Amino acid sequence: MLKNFSPKSLGINGRQSELIELALTYGFASMDIDMYEILRRSQRTTADDAAKFLKAAMGEGMGRLEQIGGFQLEINLDADDDAFTSQVGALHPLTELAADLEAKRAYIDLPAATDRLPYHEYFTTQQNRLSQVADVLSAKGIQLGVGFNSSKVLRESKEFDFVRNVEGLIAIVKAVSNPNVGYIIDTWDWAVGDGGMDQLSEIPGSSIVAVRLGTLADDADPSKATRLDCVLPAVEGGLNHVNVVKHLIATGFEGPISPSASPTRYKGQTRENTVKEAQEAIDAICTAAGVEVKPLPMDLIEDIPYEPTPVA
Repeated sequence: MLKNFSPKSLGINGRQSELIELALTYGFASMDIDMYEILRRSQRTTADDAAKFLKAAMGEGMGRLEQIGGFQLEINLDADDDAFTSQVGALHPLTELAADLEAKRAYIDLPAATDRLPYHEYFTTQQNRLSQVADVLSAKGIQLGVGFNSSKVLRESKEFDFVRNVEGLIAIVKAVSNPNVGYIIDTWDWAVGDGGMDQLSEIPGSSIVAVRLGTLADDADPSKATRLDCVLPAVEGGLNHVNVVKHLIATGFEGPISPSASPTRYKGQTRENTVKEAQEAIDAICTAAGVEVKPLPMDLIEDIPYEPTPVA
């Protein structure tokens, strides 16, 4: 598994160099990136210049990023046919860049609701669209991770519900029947979306693309929960996160595992402090699950004995 820094999952923004510095400082082995932003920069300058900070941070050794965790696709699966076709067409230069950076995972979210078609007809539409996206990605060796939104209150009113629970997610990923397509296991969505460890335990590590750990806030009403009610992962909280990590180990999952939380829950504190708390939360869960957690680069520096400079 890769302890992964996902700025989007924590609601953190910043320049590429600032986000990379946060990832390195707090001992993350990988991080999610904005591939579209790097592509836009590469079109203004060069690919090497656009990704220079990222490439400088990657490599072997302590205090380096081992690999890219993944990247979010800017594809609206609920768009009209022309818009969707255009978005899929834009994947070709994006996947070229991703392959150059050795990125192996892309993420997409299912619509929670739609005005277009009733559930069963829309299910077939989504099945076909996911297959199209996966075909473009697989040509460059990139997996497609599929997630969903379990929020109980939709931000915009739609005529037909679509995937808002674990049962729906599992059904559509299985229906796509493409080995390159797998699950994004977000434990907040999993718990709020009526999922349990029994369903998770049936999913092999090879079918999981990425994992995000988050907990439903104590003051939230599960029947009305929205993403604003997601706080940093605790050992218990909807799902037992230690058991989740043990399952990932047992099934050979090798992908990114990220802490997740709504930034509204951490108003008034610095971006760095939020990342520090996120790192501490995920390290505590992994340690309790029997995973060796590497020391932070700053801790290694502190362990080096002081040697005074000789006086001539």
